[in-house]
Amino acid sequence: MLPLQIADELTRVFPGLGRELHAPATMSSLAAQLARFAAFTRLAFKGEQLDLLARCFAVANRLLGQADAELLAAFRDAYFPCLHLNALPGGERMARQLMPAALYGDYAQFLYADAHRPGSASL
Repeated sequence: MLPLQIADELTRVFPGLGRELHAPATMSSLAAQLARFAAFTRLAFKGEQLDLLARCFAVANRLLGQADAELLAAFRDAYFPCLHLNALPGGERMARQLMPAALYGDYAQFLYADAHRPGSASL
């Protein structure tokens, strides 16, 4: 998928992200866009906006289900690392409860790989 397609899709569902995702600094980069989306998702968690958090996860799951190699790489390189839910109290539990199974499976794989990467200080 092209960065413009992702920016437009995320903006359609979350209009508040439009300015950030269509900015010159993020417009041409799937990784930058997914990093911003991850930050938005994390803020929904921190603000205890569970309906918004569930919608964020549903959209991420749908995008991941349609992902080509480039978008899949952006999820692994930007979205999952920028969520930082495992660093927040109750974050991992909330991810397990609210993420669709496919998204949680990929997220759990990322966390496992990150924790077992040589020299990793994660988890």
